[in-house]
Parts: sequence; C-alpha cells; structure tokens
Amino acid sequence: MFRRAFDKGTFAPHSLLSCAAVIVLCGGCGFAFIPDQADFAPLLSLADSDQAVVRIYAATLPGTAGLAAHAWFVVKSAEANTFDRWEVWLEGAGPFGFVHKNLFAPEQDIGYEGVFVLAELIGLRAEPVVDFIQTESPEYPCRNTYVPLPGPNSSTYVQWVLDHTGWQVLLPPVIIGENASLLCP
Repeated sequence: MFRRAFDKGTFAPHSLLSCAAVIVLCGGCGFAFIPDQADFAPLLSLADSDQAVVRIYAATLPGTAGLAAHAWFVVKSAEANTFDRWEVWLEGAGPFGFVHKNLFAPEQDIGYEGVFVLAELIGLRAEPVVDFIQTESPEYPCRNTYVPLPGPNSSTYVQWVLDHTGWQVLLPPVIIGENASLLCP
C-alpha cells in the first residue's frame, strides 16, 4: 500500500493520513537534537578551500510542528569551488527519478524554521563520501519510488549513503524513514 503512493509521480492521499498518525505518535521527538551550529564554519568560507567538503543538512518539514525533518547532502570536491546539493525530493521529474542534484540552493530552507547542519566531513575523510554521492546517487536503488511514510524517502537516501560510505552519523528520530531501504523495488 505505501510503496506505491508516490511511484513515478503518482500520489495517494491515504499516505498523508499515515504521515499525520506517525507525527502524532512521535510525540516529543522534536528538534532538541540540533547540534551547536557554532562548530560549523559558514559554507561560503569553505568554497575556496582545496579540501573536499560534505555536510548533512536538515530542515523541519512544513506542517509537522518540528516532529519531522527533511535531510540532504551538500558536497564539494577538493578541486571545486562550488557546492552541489543532493537529495531525494517528493517530485520525481529529474533525470535520476526522485534523486535531485541542485534542485534547491545548498542551504535553501524548505519553508518552515530554517536550515541547520547535522554533520560534516572536511578533507581526506570527506573525499570518498563526496565521490560516492556524485557517482552513485544517479543509480540509487530507490530512485523511482517515493513514499512519505514509511519510506523510501529522503531519509532513506541519506541513510543509504551513510551505510555505503561508512560515515558514522546517527540520524535524529525526526529523520523518519531512514530504515526503509528494504521497501525499494
């Protein structure tokens, strides 16, 4: 029932009811997890660096009262001076299905309470993660399926990258759907 809710751009209203139920059940999951943003340099200050950079960003999903969030990657290879944003978004019109590159600006909010960094790698540790995101994201196994709940969704994509690169980041509970990779066709 859920897997086909957003397959190839179709929409199922019952999925929204499921989303609402999970958000209500989530209770106190809110954004108490936001890391101290003072630990992260402004993104533009890293543009001229000769080091690779990868960050996981998150933003509260509109209409969820802070109980659900959207996550994405912002990456820069060592030789580049611009950043690319990679994410799964609920519209599958891109050349990679629901996976999008630069659909929005790197730090652009999705319209609720602002954007924040969850984690980052800079330098040699970032290089294999950046390479994986840039080369493997177009082949993401769930690229043709999007289901708000239980997934696969944007959180499933973020967890897929983490799992395949060995980057040890524990996503907060408001990043819902990270364990839905088994639902991919």
